[in-house]
Amino acid sequence: MTLESCFSNTFPLNHKVAVLDLTHAGIIIARKLAELGLDVTAVDVYNTMSEDVLLSMRQDFGITVSQTPIPVNTFGLLVSPVHLDPGYQMLVDAREQGKEVISHHQAVGMVLSTSRVLEGIKIIEVTGSKGKTSTASLLADMLSRKMAVVLHTTRGLELWTDGRSRLLHLGLSIAPGSILHAIDTMGSLDIHPGCCIFEVSIGGTGYADIGVITTLEPDYAIAKSTARASDAKLRMLDYGKEGGVFFLNSYDRKSLDKARELGREFFTFTDSCSQDSQADLQLAFDGKNVTLSTEKMSLVADLDPSYSASSYTLAFAAAGAVALHMGVPEDAVMEVIAGFTGLQGRMQEKSVNDRMLIDNSNSGMDIRSVERALDYGLSRLTKGSTGKVLMVLGEEAAQVCEGLPPEKVAEFIGRRIEDVDRLILVGERMKNIRHERTSYAAHLEDGLEQAMNMSEKGDLVLSCVKCFR
Repeated sequence: MTLESCFSNTFPLNHKVAVLDLTHAGIIIARKLAELGLDVTAVDVYNTMSEDVLLSMRQDFGITVSQTPIPVNTFGLLVSPVHLDPGYQMLVDAREQGKEVISHHQAVGMVLSTSRVLEGIKIIEVTGSKGKTSTASLLADMLSRKMAVVLHTTRGLELWTDGRSRLLHLGLSIAPGSILHAIDTMGSLDIHPGCCIFEVSIGGTGYADIGVITTLEPDYAIAKSTARASDAKLRMLDYGKEGGVFFLNSYDRKSLDKARELGREFFTFTDSCSQDSQADLQLAFDGKNVTLSTEKMSLVADLDPSYSASSYTLAFAAAGAVALHMGVPEDAVMEVIAGFTGLQGRMQEKSVNDRMLIDNSNSGMDIRSVERALDYGLSRLTKGSTGKVLMVLGEEAAQVCEGLPPEKVAEFIGRRIEDVDRLILVGERMKNIRHERTSYAAHLEDGLEQAMNMSEKGDLVLSCVKCFR
């Protein structure tokens, strides 16, 4: 397959390409396009790259670099992330001149289609507003019962075989360009899986055999509030490969309508036991057991009581639907669900220095999961307990693309502060939130240390900081 054919007849004969935004894994996209023979200019939109990195791009890969907008008239194509402000001058000029602009997601799909490095491997991409990491991780466990699986999520790059995982690499984001890093790592370790599962932020590359959208809710604004994240995620349906299959949440009417409009093959799942749902796979949860039901079968799993299983029902449904579709035995699917005890940092309950710690700090956290963590923690306190409740709440904004909005934190405090004895806020954006029960910490570890120092035996500590773990 030639580079031009990846863009059908619209790909410009001019092979001069500009890649905007190097912060969100744009560097490796620029490198891979250069390796494919294109004349690449990389634009450091946010001025976050060190001189050493920029020098390496010039000397080692022949990439022209700029830290300011440059004229677009000489470029045949621009590559820009879906969340970049459309008012960025190069994008404004590109629209005026009718230049082709594609997303980082599409560029990664183009590289994979051209290089064929994953040929013969089943590719699954998981996106959505919630439950991406949990869904991908549970699915990797299920599929590993029949094949070797490489899993790339915010937890790192893992190899799954026979229900066991081995960590291969830490530190990659889930920006689309990081898929190329993950594949390079897989190749350097000479690993040849039967399946790769990629957690992807705000969309898909179009290269996957199976695309999963866990949920479009809660939706939020991107690209300086000019676009919706849900629309960016649904572009996965627009440029998905021929023969690709999609798994969609039955309550996301927007995705179902678009899939039908485009004639895409798709299956639906739901984690609600609503009788109105017509989902292909339905999940019911009674607090102790999970039941997965389709037209042909009903499967029941007893759950481990040591974690908040209600936080994972979406992931159970989405992962179960894909695994059953791919031929994983029913008993293996339910064995994974029954044996699951939560992901690290995903609503886990621990005992630390005789305090009860509810750990809900992770990259996918939102204010609703904060409230669930508080409700769960309060339910775990012994009736009549005099133990204090301390919460560490906020964001490590440098680590995540989509932070925790301070206005939602302030609203949460207004509603629930009476349930918390001490609230420790984390992150620069939280400094303007004031209440007599609040204090401030620079980062998660600082906040947890403060909470431990302020608490005593029998107290409840809740960790709710949006960050990579």
